[in-house]
Amino acid sequence: MQAINWACGYSRQVWCDTRGSLQSIARDRAALVAIIVLLLPWFALVFIRDNPGWLWSFGEISVVMFVFWWMSRTGGASAPPIKYPRAETVFALALVALWMVWRTAICGKFLLFLPTDFNCFKSVEIEIVPKVIEQVIVPIVVLFALGYRWRAQGLAWSWRAWWISLPVLLGLTAYGVYLHQNALPAFARNAFEYFFAAGLPEEVLFRALLLTRLEAWWRSPAWALFGAAVIFGLTHLPINYLVFTQRDWREAWITALTFQMGFGAVFAFAYQRTRNVLPLAIIHALVDAL
Repeated sequence: MQAINWACGYSRQVWCDTRGSLQSIARDRAALVAIIVLLLPWFALVFIRDNPGWLWSFGEISVVMFVFWWMSRTGGASAPPIKYPRAETVFALALVALWMVWRTAICGKFLLFLPTDFNCFKSVEIEIVPKVIEQVIVPIVVLFALGYRWRAQGLAWSWRAWWISLPVLLGLTAYGVYLHQNALPAFARNAFEYFFAAGLPEEVLFRALLLTRLEAWWRSPAWALFGAAVIFGLTHLPINYLVFTQRDWREAWITALTFQMGFGAVFAFAYQRTRNVLPLAIIHALVDAL
């Protein structure tokens, strides 16, 4: 009898949480507009793509988003107070622009000192180390100078954040092991490399810094999520064009506006729910390593 009562109580709570989330979205015009605009590029693929393989990527993004909502459906973590929203947003955008210029220069091989066989996506000295310095060390040092401590920067230990992220962490790990079961050492090595090449720096810059400043400046979590996702997607255009799509602008834009902007929205939503960089950086690395 107690088990039945518990199940009924849990079911009612899930229903109440779901209804509350839907009502909150329905009352928030910014959230409705952001959802529609983020989905439009995906729907456009119905007419652009003959192969429906893109549905798999859309499904992955949707599942990860749903799991983060499910694990935190009673509400997100509170945002830290921001001292200078506009100035700190400009600082974050300056770091984003600087990185885009550097990545364009190295991936396009516009710098004379680069060797002819240079691979910008795999260079530790010329891409990964500068990225960690510019997107992790510099923001942390500057924010510490402004009085922000580890928790305010999303870098303190948080059991709640790890609990919310646990199903996604386990699911991606299991999926990665399944996909790479014949090359597990290579998968582990790639995930480790992507943690420093993408996961940690991009979560610090785009979520812990940029997203939170947009929230404080625009006073709208939905618009901030949308803005951070758009910026995140667009920053991938140089590497999409120069590396991933073999200088095809059409494919570079499609990838940026769908897969990369989609995961930008997922990570922004996840950060609003957890307010912690560490588990998201690992999830980000696992996604890239797949």
